[in-house]
Amino acid sequence: MAKKYLEKNVLEATIDRLEIMFQNFDNIYFSVSGGKDSSVMVQLANRVAKRMNKKFDVLFIDLEAQYRYTIEHVEELKQLSQIRDFYHITLPIALRNAVSVLQPKWICWEEESKHLWVRNMPEDSINIQNCPFDWFKKGEEFEEFIVQFASWYQEKYQGKVGCGIGIRTDESLNRFRTIAFQDKKITFEGYNWTTKLKVNEKHIDVYNFYPIYDWTAEDIWGAVSRLDLKFNYIYELMYKNGLSIYEQRLCQPYGDDQRNGLDQFKALEYDTWSKVLNRVNRCKFWKYLL
Repeated sequence: MAKKYLEKNVLEATIDRLEIMFQNFDNIYFSVSGGKDSSVMVQLANRVAKRMNKKFDVLFIDLEAQYRYTIEHVEELKQLSQIRDFYHITLPIALRNAVSVLQPKWICWEEESKHLWVRNMPEDSINIQNCPFDWFKKGEEFEEFIVQFASWYQEKYQGKVGCGIGIRTDESLNRFRTIAFQDKKITFEGYNWTTKLKVNEKHIDVYNFYPIYDWTAEDIWGAVSRLDLKFNYIYELMYKNGLSIYEQRLCQPYGDDQRNGLDQFKALEYDTWSKVLNRVNRCKFWKYLL
């Protein structure tokens, strides 16, 4: 039976969860976005791994049209002591473009659009020129890529694999239902914060685990303050620009919800804003509707 955490705070519970994973899995990677949740998760994991003399890997999918401060923070995270391999992905992945009916999707890091790239490609990234994934095809969906990567990683290392994901259920009822209830999923030894991954309707030996699933936004910033963790400075600018800690989001800027925050780029990183406007079809027109 899984442990109950009713007598522990969420930080203590998360440390327990990370210890469980490092004790039972030889190969673990954490999926990070540069946002506050995954940042806190991987920094806590580094502390636990260091104490337990363990190593782990990190997957970061760089969506190109991102804040400069996000990339600077990712570079900070690359320096964590217990990281074995850091997979900085800059492949041409298809993403939603809700600012245009003429171009419903855009492809980040597409070679044909190099003159429009929001940023220069990092030198240490996995890109179309050095891609080690024989299954990758230009224009793959983001969701498809992360599943294929998990399968590739498991084949590379064999045995049980753990994938740490830094999402919180207080942001979405669907997240809560997916993580908190066990009736329709396979878990690792009954822990409801784990889910066995399925690829093409077949389970593989990879378990997604959600060590901070029961945290709140206050918990995240409390941990940053109490433990003196590094954080993405763009959140400080968002707060100064009037966004509460509950409204702050870091995603690719052209999604259905994210497009409404396009003007944040203008307020927070003006140089990035001008490049974001030119990157996809009709985005310049969209700014007049904001």
